[in-house]
Amino acid sequence: MTAELTKIKNDAYKSDEYIIVPSVDIYENENEFVITAEMPGVDKDGIDLTLNNEELEINGKINGNLPAAENIKYEEFRLYNYYRKFNVGDSIDSTALKAGLDNGILTVTLPKKEEVKPRKIEVKVEH
Repeated sequence: MTAELTKIKNDAYKSDEYIIVPSVDIYENENEFVITAEMPGVDKDGIDLTLNNEELEINGKINGNLPAAENIKYEEFRLYNYYRKFNVGDSIDSTALKAGLDNGILTVTLPKKEEVKPRKIEVKVEH
């Protein structure tokens, strides 16, 4: 895992928050784009996907149970939430998006609109 830890401004709470920028793979085939993201520790209820104005936002919230801060004597282990944003353009069929989570790997399938899919052109032979 080569995820990056970064600090973002959380305007809702007027504070800074550390998040993990998850490692992703993106691939394309004739019918769709597929994004896979490493998000260990996130369960189905902790995933929030939003597609708005050609931007896909991925949020993953960790639901870990760590000891209360006043009980910690020494700390190296921390749980952070995940966040990533992508510009997906206007070639995505936003009505047919799919997402699945398996063993900490989130897979988001972004089907292409019919008009942007490659078409086979038949060549006719005229005699």
